[in-house]
Amino acid sequence: MDSQEILVKNLVMKVKQELFSPDVDLVSLGPPSPYDIAWLSMIPNPHRGSDEPLFKGCLDWVLQHQTTRGFWGDDDHVPTIESLTSTLACIVALAIWDVGHDAIQKGLAFIHATTEKLLQEQNNSFLEWFVIVFPAMVELAESKGLHVHFSHGSTALVEQVFQKRQQIFQMHRLVQSGDQQQYYSLELMQYLEALPESYDINLNETLLLCQSEEDGLLIQSPSAIAYAFMRTGRKEFLSKLNSIVQKCGFSVPAIYPMDENLLRVCLVNRTERLGLAEHFMAEITSMLGQVYRSYISCEEPKSKEKHAMPLQLYKDSLAFRLLRLHGYIVSPRKFCWFLHDEDMMVYIEEHHETFLSAMYNVYRATDVTFTGESELEDVKEFSKRILEKETIKDSKYLVGPSSMNGLQDQITHEISIPWLARLDHLEHRKFIETKEPVGPWIGKGLSCRLSCQSNAMLLQLAMENYTLRQSIFRNELKELERWSKDTGLVDMGFARQKTEYCYFAVASTASHSSLSYVRLVVVKAAVLVTVADDFFDKEGSMNELEALANAVERWQEKGLEGHGKAIFKALKDFIDDISWQFFQQNGYDIKSYLQDLWHQTFVSWLKEAEWSRNGHPLSIVEYLQVATSSIASQTIVLTAALLLDTPPGLEILKSPQSHPLTNSLMLLTRFLNEIQSYQKEQEEGKPNLVLLHMKGNPNSGPEESIGIIQKVLDEKKKEFLEQALVNNGINADDMPRACKKLHLSCLKAFHMFFNSTNAYDSPTELLADINKAIYDPLRMDAQGILKKDKPKSLASYGTTCVVKVQGNLRKEFVAKPYFGYEVLSLKLRKPTTLRDFGIPRFASIPATGVNTLPLASCTRHSHSACVMGSGEFFFRCGVLRGLVVSLLVFSLLVDSQLFMQYC
Repeated sequence: MDSQEILVKNLVMKVKQELFSPDVDLVSLGPPSPYDIAWLSMIPNPHRGSDEPLFKGCLDWVLQHQTTRGFWGDDDHVPTIESLTSTLACIVALAIWDVGHDAIQKGLAFIHATTEKLLQEQNNSFLEWFVIVFPAMVELAESKGLHVHFSHGSTALVEQVFQKRQQIFQMHRLVQSGDQQQYYSLELMQYLEALPESYDINLNETLLLCQSEEDGLLIQSPSAIAYAFMRTGRKEFLSKLNSIVQKCGFSVPAIYPMDENLLRVCLVNRTERLGLAEHFMAEITSMLGQVYRSYISCEEPKSKEKHAMPLQLYKDSLAFRLLRLHGYIVSPRKFCWFLHDEDMMVYIEEHHETFLSAMYNVYRATDVTFTGESELEDVKEFSKRILEKETIKDSKYLVGPSSMNGLQDQITHEISIPWLARLDHLEHRKFIETKEPVGPWIGKGLSCRLSCQSNAMLLQLAMENYTLRQSIFRNELKELERWSKDTGLVDMGFARQKTEYCYFAVASTASHSSLSYVRLVVVKAAVLVTVADDFFDKEGSMNELEALANAVERWQEKGLEGHGKAIFKALKDFIDDISWQFFQQNGYDIKSYLQDLWHQTFVSWLKEAEWSRNGHPLSIVEYLQVATSSIASQTIVLTAALLLDTPPGLEILKSPQSHPLTNSLMLLTRFLNEIQSYQKEQEEGKPNLVLLHMKGNPNSGPEESIGIIQKVLDEKKKEFLEQALVNNGINADDMPRACKKLHLSCLKAFHMFFNSTNAYDSPTELLADINKAIYDPLRMDAQGILKKDKPKSLASYGTTCVVKVQGNLRKEFVAKPYFGYEVLSLKLRKPTTLRDFGIPRFASIPATGVNTLPLASCTRHSHSACVMGSGEFFFRCGVLRGLVVSLLVFSLLVDSQLFMQYC
């Protein structure tokens, strides 16, 4: 075990003890609210006159938790807009008890120095809680003799906030009783301490509106309860305050009582999105079991008060998604009910900024829609419309509280790329680098999130875990590259060289540490499929293809030669190795089953080759019977699944189509491929589903045909998800859950390759993502702060350097990333002579690429050249690890001009 593994293991133990232990009070994982703590500290002890605070521990907390920069907040390093209201409340509390004079001055200095910056970050779109609370805290501070001085630049912004407060009060000021007394709507009761006394509120009468026979006091804001007690002296308020302190100590939260199930789903969600789920499976299972029991206890929320809805929808939609992903059978009705409440839908539209994070999670919940769930389809359209209101804004008008800075980017990411086309490992990286979790805004701030300390602990583990994974991935990829070379598959010339692509996709969807050998098997199977498929498509003669298919059936290489012999030998060694591994684990041999599975695939390739070369007319049904097998997704998945701890039954290897999940995988992967490859296959004279549909429907163009296929594809995805996620399956099948997950990983890899283009055949489209997944370190410093990218040196990893030549008259080099190295792109149009001049003896230059003559290996005193046409070419230059290349010169002779560039 190396040092990185030891570090990760120790951090996992620490997180288990401090966040996941059964002894941990969930409420303690949330952040304390300096604002609410300050309000409790303002309350005088009714038994001691006004000489001392009722909750002296709260006052002590305020004295002890001012940051070095003078503000109060959850994050000691980064102030947010919440820091303004918290700091004002805290200095007022200190002033009331005539303590902490230096702290008061530091707090005022912070307000003076930082208000302008923090208000500007809101981009003229202040959330309601801030518009109500901030002016009230300024006025309260002034009333206590604290002059709140703002910088010249912030004065206009502060006045703007005051004006918006007036507009909100006029809008909410409303209900009248028989004696014409004015009241405020229940939504504003959460800000009771911030409502101006000049509006003559009859507090005792108003608070009656906040009572519920079933739940008691509906106000969940400790600061509002503190104010209500100071104004009325009513015992129920004192009882509530004592309950808060007894439960939370003096680290009072922004909401009480805290919804423990909300904290559970937030913790599980945060853990999974950071890529840490494999370390806490037992803890996650336990937590979700408790969430499930609560989720199914009632179909709809007991209370539908509008002010509570953002938090309720946030929790219920997030719980639904997590429960479905973990195999629970749950109904979406729990959070889709608002579709049948027109008044609530209008309210959400009008207050979409308040509901933004809730709608983000509602939209994400629709990722796991099953067949026939029209409610989820409707809620997807509604939530998408709410989210798009933010994505279409110019950046200068976006809502941007510090703790929600990443939400806009996450919304755009969520809408633009389907969940099934996103790779888990890269999603983990994105979430790690986002740093701040997205939570629901309600009341006086971001009311439910992990504390800064808890989040920092998870973030540190996530960063180290990601770094460890990358190290494992690089080692596995090296092993696979050696295998590809040793088997001769990488040197066949005609075949697509996709070892890196295949490994990237597999590792990024099945990154669990226990799946190392399974990953290697999946990639080897995928490489074999790619090379053999290309041999049948464009290289072998019909005699050679028939001989190879027959050899696979007999499992003997007699009569084979050339590429066919090399492919068979690589396949035989591969199957022999898997069979031996399976025997070691299970005590019996499965070689004949694997031979049969692979033979079915070779037969389908042979049939397609016959169709292409004979121009055989096809129906869609006839084509799909073969094409769903020739895509070979079932061959890749089932071969690797045999090495899972709980392998599938062997009968599925003889007839993969007979299992509903595997059959769905075969259809979906084929459809995804067909949509993105029809143009290429039309040029090559090969059958394709899009082309066959157009042929059978002469009035339909490519877009219409693709639209029809896409509609079928979307419905099949819902079937697949239900089969893959529900524990007992649609037909109560007995496929192990690990095997189902492998099917889902395979679909996600295919979906990524064929989402909007044919990325699998593109030489450049995935290079940046491959870098991020395997080579590039996280862009974070030790405190989890995002860093700017820095260029890499050629010798960073010491494997390859690529020079890319594109057909274009412009004569210039363009640096691009490629597996952690500088990529030089030279643009030219006419046939060109490329020379490589003398290079130190530690380097050699084997040439690879299309339409080129091989370059001879370089020595210190020799050079070689090849004549090239226009197009794209790749040349890999071997470099020893850790050795800095002082001079690597490529000279290009174009129009008698010599261009040189260091790599």
